[in-house]
Amino acid sequence: MSQIRVRFAPSPTGYLHVGGARTLFFNWLFAKKMGGVLVLRIEDTDQARSTRESEKMILSDIQRLGLDYQEGPDLGGPHAPYRQSERLSLYADYVRQLLEQDRVYYCFCSDTLLTQKREAAMKLGRTPHYDGTCARLSRDEAKARLARGEKAGLRFRAPQKTYILQDHVRGRVEFKEGMVGDFLVTRTPGDGEKEIAEGIGFPVYNFCCVMDDHLMEMTHVIRAEEHLSNTVRQLMLYEAFGWTPPEFAHIALVLGPDRQKLSKRSGDVSVYEYVEKGYLPEALLNFLALLGWWPPAGIKPVSGHPEVLSMSELISNFNLEGLQKAPGVFDVQKLQWMNSFYIRSMPLAEIARRARIYFERAGFDLGAHSEEWYHQVVEVVRGEVTLLSELPQAAHLFLDATPHLEPDAKVVLNEPSSAPVIEAMVAELKSASGPLLIEEVDALPKKVSAKSGVKGKSLYMPLRAAVTGKVHGPELKLILPILGRESVLKRIEALLSQSR
Repeated sequence: MSQIRVRFAPSPTGYLHVGGARTLFFNWLFAKKMGGVLVLRIEDTDQARSTRESEKMILSDIQRLGLDYQEGPDLGGPHAPYRQSERLSLYADYVRQLLEQDRVYYCFCSDTLLTQKREAAMKLGRTPHYDGTCARLSRDEAKARLARGEKAGLRFRAPQKTYILQDHVRGRVEFKEGMVGDFLVTRTPGDGEKEIAEGIGFPVYNFCCVMDDHLMEMTHVIRAEEHLSNTVRQLMLYEAFGWTPPEFAHIALVLGPDRQKLSKRSGDVSVYEYVEKGYLPEALLNFLALLGWWPPAGIKPVSGHPEVLSMSELISNFNLEGLQKAPGVFDVQKLQWMNSFYIRSMPLAEIARRARIYFERAGFDLGAHSEEWYHQVVEVVRGEVTLLSELPQAAHLFLDATPHLEPDAKVVLNEPSSAPVIEAMVAELKSASGPLLIEEVDALPKKVSAKSGVKGKSLYMPLRAAVTGKVHGPELKLILPILGRESVLKRIEALLSQSR
């Protein structure tokens, strides 16, 4: 077999959608697994909606995910250019071939007329195929109308036969005879658009897609299920040119919690939004991989959890046979759980590096502390959060010079049994000097209990409330050494004053 070549072909109309990111990731995994090439192609023939700014946003999102490709608009390659808007003259050459072979004909029907024809057919319960009005025009009649300044697109004469697709996900798909009517390969140019060549019109998606996939030597097309209905038109074009189609894998849709196609009404939908909020790209990709694909049975991930796979494990286990027909539901709670798993298990130095921007945005001056101190803080609190963006708030007790007393903690501090506990703790802390070591903190509860005569919950709750202002959180033996003796004593005084 020739080298595997796959592509990701987004339209540049905004940030990268998470559904598109999953398609990209499946293509990336397949290329990595097979030692193949991933091509990034920008499908920007919809000139009314496509912008270079959106293209930059998509490239940035791909970079955020840590994914690479070997050919593309910014890298070049043997099949450049990789923007469809820069391939128009190439499309014109192939349209002329179809015109010369009488496989296409001029269609002068306006969009308004076509809409009326479609609606009329649907009211009669018929499949809304083109009715062949312009198919009956002779070539001379068409040329005469063009000479008079009329605009036209070119419509492909759809063969009346059944087409069979062997899809890696859907299996055998039969497109029955008459399923589609004559379809446009070029359309009448819109406002501000020009014909790609005289009497040719402006190319449409299905035509460009076939031209590019063939000329860029795609061996496999892994794309969303919503493109399956387009495939029969594309098979007709491959046949017309005598080309062998690539292998297809139409992956299941990604649905929102409401079981509808994932959209803004379900919450965030772009890679940019998720990464900005503090989701780790590795966690997001791991999560997306399991929406519509499942690894082979019997694998034992290094993480210890069957759904948390490293990038190398995802690559080595990915196969097209594992792609599922059933749609995947985008469960944000599961993504949050997976993200928290990654935050807890990723090397501390890496998590601290990635989290730094969120501390800076929260207004904390980390320059006032050593890197070691910062790492210790992150290590203590990272088990409490689901997002990187939540780390500054979780670390608030270390960074805020004025601690805040929560209502539950205030109730605890005002319990009669709490006063002797806090007095004993303050006395113990003042009985020594220098750094507050873990050994001293370990022995502190026992000494305080002996002095105050208080045990159990009535001992530990006031200790925590007096130092942190909260009744829940990391163990005191982790917190106190980082805060230091002087800071702890100041915090106790400040929190006690708030409790009165």
